[in-house]
Amino acid sequence: MSGDRRADLERPQRLMMAALDGEITEDERRELDRLLDGDAALRREWSQLERVKEVTGTMTLTEPPDEVWDDYWRAGMYRRVERSVAWILITLATLILVGFGLWHAVDVLLEESAVPGFVRIAVFALLMGGAVLLASVIREKLAVRRRDPYLKVKR
Repeated sequence: MSGDRRADLERPQRLMMAALDGEITEDERRELDRLLDGDAALRREWSQLERVKEVTGTMTLTEPPDEVWDDYWRAGMYRRVERSVAWILITLATLILVGFGLWHAVDVLLEESAVPGFVRIAVFALLMGGAVLLASVIREKLAVRRRDPYLKVKR
Protein backbone atom coordinates (compact mmCIF):
# COMPACT_ATOMS: atom_id res chain seq x y z
CA MET A 1 0.00 0.00 0.00
CA SER A 2 1.42 3.36 -0.96
CA GLY A 3 2.07 6.11 1.56
CA ASP A 4 -0.56 8.37 -0.03
CA ARG A 5 -3.30 5.69 0.22
CA ARG A 6 -2.39 5.04 3.87
CA ALA A 7 -2.55 8.75 4.64
CA ASP A 8 -5.93 8.92 2.87
CA LEU A 9 -7.28 6.19 5.18
CA GLU A 10 -5.80 7.55 8.41
CA ARG A 11 -7.85 10.74 8.49
CA PRO A 12 -11.28 9.02 8.18
CA GLN A 13 -10.27 6.41 10.75
CA ARG A 14 -9.18 9.09 13.21
CA LEU A 15 -12.44 10.95 12.65
CA MET A 16 -14.47 7.77 13.19
CA MET A 17 -12.63 6.97 16.42
CA ALA A 18 -13.12 10.54 17.67
CA ALA A 19 -16.83 10.33 16.80
CA LEU A 20 -17.21 7.01 18.61
CA ASP A 21 -15.51 8.44 21.68
CA GLY A 22 -17.65 11.59 21.58
CA GLU A 23 -14.59 13.78 21.06
CA ILE A 24 -15.35 15.17 17.63
CA THR A 25 -15.89 18.83 16.79
CA GLU A 26 -18.70 20.06 14.55
CA ASP A 27 -16.29 20.77 11.69
CA GLU A 28 -14.79 17.29 12.01
CA ARG A 29 -18.29 15.77 12.13
CA ARG A 30 -19.21 17.51 8.86
CA GLU A 31 -15.96 16.27 7.31
CA LEU A 32 -16.69 12.72 8.48
CA ASP A 33 -20.25 12.88 7.08
CA ARG A 34 -18.88 14.10 3.75
CA LEU A 35 -16.32 11.25 3.68
CA LEU A 36 -19.00 8.68 4.58
CA ASP A 37 -21.34 9.96 1.84
CA GLY A 38 -18.59 9.53 -0.75
CA ASP A 39 -17.34 6.03 0.17
CA ALA A 40 -19.53 2.93 0.58
CA ALA A 41 -16.72 0.86 2.12
CA LEU A 42 -16.14 3.57 4.71
CA ARG A 43 -19.88 3.63 5.49
CA ARG A 44 -19.84 -0.14 6.07
CA GLU A 45 -16.82 0.19 8.36
CA TRP A 46 -18.52 3.03 10.25
CA SER A 47 -21.67 0.95 10.61
CA GLN A 48 -19.67 -1.99 11.99
CA LEU A 49 -17.82 0.26 14.43
CA GLU A 50 -21.07 1.73 15.70
CA ARG A 51 -22.48 -1.77 16.20
CA VAL A 52 -19.38 -2.91 18.09
CA LYS A 53 -19.59 0.16 20.35
CA GLU A 54 -23.28 -0.52 20.98
CA VAL A 55 -22.71 -4.19 21.81
CA THR A 56 -19.71 -3.60 24.05
CA GLY A 57 -21.49 -0.76 25.80
CA THR A 58 -24.37 -3.02 26.82
CA MET A 59 -22.24 -5.97 27.94
CA THR A 60 -22.16 -6.80 31.62
CA LEU A 61 -20.03 -9.13 33.67
CA THR A 62 -21.94 -12.01 35.23
CA GLU A 63 -20.80 -12.85 38.75
CA PRO A 64 -20.32 -16.56 39.36
CA PRO A 65 -22.35 -18.16 42.15
CA ASP A 66 -20.90 -18.38 45.67
CA GLU A 67 -20.22 -22.12 45.25
CA VAL A 68 -17.79 -21.39 42.42
CA TRP A 69 -15.91 -18.87 44.58
CA ASP A 70 -15.79 -21.33 47.48
CA ASP A 71 -14.34 -24.06 45.23
CA TYR A 72 -11.85 -21.60 43.79
CA TRP A 73 -10.54 -20.51 47.19
CA ARG A 74 -10.45 -24.07 48.54
CA ALA A 75 -8.49 -25.43 45.53
CA GLY A 76 -6.31 -22.32 45.50
CA MET A 77 -5.22 -22.94 49.08
CA TYR A 78 -3.39 -26.15 48.16
CA ARG A 79 -1.62 -24.49 45.27
CA ARG A 80 -0.61 -21.56 47.47
CA VAL A 81 0.76 -23.87 50.17
CA GLU A 82 2.73 -25.94 47.66
CA ARG A 83 4.15 -22.89 45.96
CA SER A 84 4.94 -21.22 49.26
CA VAL A 85 6.90 -24.26 50.42
CA ALA A 86 8.72 -24.39 47.08
CA TRP A 87 9.64 -20.69 47.26
CA ILE A 88 10.80 -21.02 50.85
CA LEU A 89 13.10 -23.92 49.91
CA ILE A 90 14.44 -22.09 46.86
CA THR A 91 15.03 -18.92 48.89
CA LEU A 92 16.78 -20.75 51.71
CA ALA A 93 19.01 -22.67 49.32
CA THR A 94 19.88 -19.48 47.45
CA LEU A 95 20.67 -17.62 50.67
CA ILE A 96 22.90 -20.46 51.86
CA LEU A 97 24.78 -20.66 48.57
CA VAL A 98 25.16 -16.89 48.21
CA GLY A 99 26.19 -16.60 51.84
CA PHE A 100 28.78 -19.34 51.45
CA GLY A 101 30.13 -17.73 48.29
CA LEU A 102 30.37 -14.31 49.94
CA TRP A 103 31.99 -15.79 53.04
CA HIS A 104 34.56 -17.59 50.91
CA ALA A 105 35.22 -14.50 48.75
CA VAL A 106 35.67 -12.25 51.79
CA ASP A 107 37.90 -14.84 53.46
CA VAL A 108 40.14 -15.01 50.39
CA LEU A 109 40.09 -11.22 50.02
CA LEU A 110 41.09 -10.61 53.63
CA GLU A 111 43.81 -13.26 53.60
CA GLU A 112 45.40 -11.76 50.50
CA SER A 113 48.09 -9.38 51.76
CA ALA A 114 48.28 -7.47 48.46
CA VAL A 115 44.77 -6.05 48.93
CA PRO A 116 44.90 -2.42 50.15
CA GLY A 117 43.31 -1.57 53.49
CA PHE A 118 40.69 0.77 52.00
CA VAL A 119 39.37 -2.12 49.83
CA ARG A 120 39.05 -4.31 52.92
CA ILE A 121 37.19 -1.49 54.71
CA ALA A 122 34.93 -0.97 51.68
CA VAL A 123 34.10 -4.70 51.52
CA PHE A 124 33.34 -4.73 55.25
CA ALA A 125 31.12 -1.61 54.89
CA LEU A 126 29.31 -3.16 51.93
CA LEU A 127 28.59 -6.36 53.84
CA MET A 128 27.46 -4.46 56.95
CA GLY A 129 25.24 -2.18 54.87
CA GLY A 130 23.67 -5.17 53.17
CA ALA A 131 23.07 -6.88 56.49
CA VAL A 132 21.49 -3.75 58.00
CA LEU A 133 19.30 -3.28 54.91
CA LEU A 134 18.19 -6.91 54.98
CA ALA A 135 17.37 -6.71 58.70
CA SER A 136 15.45 -3.47 58.13
CA VAL A 137 13.34 -4.94 55.33
CA ILE A 138 12.57 -8.09 57.33
CA ARG A 139 11.65 -6.05 60.40
CA GLU A 140 9.38 -3.78 58.35
CA LYS A 141 7.65 -6.70 56.61
CA LEU A 142 6.96 -8.38 59.95
CA ALA A 143 5.65 -5.13 61.48
CA VAL A 144 3.35 -4.46 58.52
CA ARG A 145 2.08 -8.03 58.55
CA ARG A 146 1.06 -7.73 62.23
CA ARG A 147 -0.83 -4.47 61.61
CA ASP A 148 -2.24 -5.24 58.15
CA PRO A 149 -6.00 -4.60 58.40
CA TYR A 150 -6.66 -6.56 55.20
CA LEU A 151 -4.74 -9.69 56.16
CA LYS A 152 -7.82 -11.65 57.25
CA VAL A 153 -10.28 -10.17 54.79
CA LYS A 154 -12.16 -12.89 52.98
CA ARG A 155 -14.01 -12.25 49.74
